[in-house]
Amino acid sequence: MTTKANSSKENIEAIDWIEHIRSRPGMYLGSMNNRGFVGMLKYILSEIILNAKPDFIVIELHGQSRGELRFENIKNTVNDSLGVALKKAGRVFYEMQALNALSSHFQIRFFDSKGNKVLKQCFEKGKTIDGSIKNIELSCDIIEIEFSLDREIWKNEFEWNENYIDHEIRDYAYLHKRVKFEVRYKIDNEQCNVIYHFKNGLKDRLDIEKLNGLGGSYFQIFFEEKINDFAIEAAFAFKEYSVDEAFLKSYVNDSYTYENGTHVDGLLKGLIRGIIKYFQKNKLLDGLEISEDEIKEDLIAAIHVKIKEPVFCGSVKNKLANPEIVEPIANYIAKLFFEKMMEDETSAKKLTKKIEQIRWVAKRKNSR
Repeated sequence: MTTKANSSKENIEAIDWIEHIRSRPGMYLGSMNNRGFVGMLKYILSEIILNAKPDFIVIELHGQSRGELRFENIKNTVNDSLGVALKKAGRVFYEMQALNALSSHFQIRFFDSKGNKVLKQCFEKGKTIDGSIKNIELSCDIIEIEFSLDREIWKNEFEWNENYIDHEIRDYAYLHKRVKFEVRYKIDNEQCNVIYHFKNGLKDRLDIEKLNGLGGSYFQIFFEEKINDFAIEAAFAFKEYSVDEAFLKSYVNDSYTYENGTHVDGLLKGLIRGIIKYFQKNKLLDGLEISEDEIKEDLIAAIHVKIKEPVFCGSVKNKLANPEIVEPIANYIAKLFFEKMMEDETSAKKLTKKIEQIRWVAKRKNSR
């Protein structure tokens, strides 16, 4: 009797989460378009990278709204409830559940290292049609996911924007240097297979931007560090020549924060403190006030913070608002940058001269 009651309760819970997602898809995706899909996809990739630790991921797009995901060389065990909502599951994959519920067809297959199928589950609009969910840990080498977005939800006019998705996966790949990504799709019946693997992470991001027209640079610094209870990866440099287009990319937990936030505040404060300490040490420049604008004018940077409980300004999560990370980041970067300036006298002189020029231009503008 208890078993039947528990089974009925789980079925009710399953129906509840399916109907909730399907009736309010905007709550999960923000918008029912390629941007909303990619946001959901990135969360799915991040969760599986974090928990299963694959080193090769294939994203394949078919037709207007069908797709496949393949995760290879998995290092950790995974739970067979990957695509459904069970309260007793160890970690609930909300975005995977959303993709399941918003697809007319959704299938997960688990394979061992020899290519033998360990388990298969099929769903229609979130409801199981084949394969039981046992909520068990599986040892597997490959996970394959196939899905067809439900036209009832996504509407008939929806179709893949392959170039946009490709661009977004490329940007995402910089954040996971241990993973190789392959994006497959067709344009005008021509097959396109693109592989992204940036072994140096954000350092590669910065190097490529410099090759794309930002010109020469100095003080090229890259680091990865665990500070208190958060992790940070950053790459930054200063441009040899001023250009109109600035480059400052910031991320939190794999998501792009285009309005920046407290992680960028920490970066800028740290650079300012490091420069001021260098000026004090060498008795350079009158007045030790340096503004963020003076630093940002020639700065090119990318920063990624992984934090357990991020706080954002507003509901769109474009600006980080965790004040507790500002000082730890600033202190770390101030020490690092001061030491670099002391080591590299040539670059230190370039930066000093650049700040003098910025101040001279500003003084002339104010005197008019």
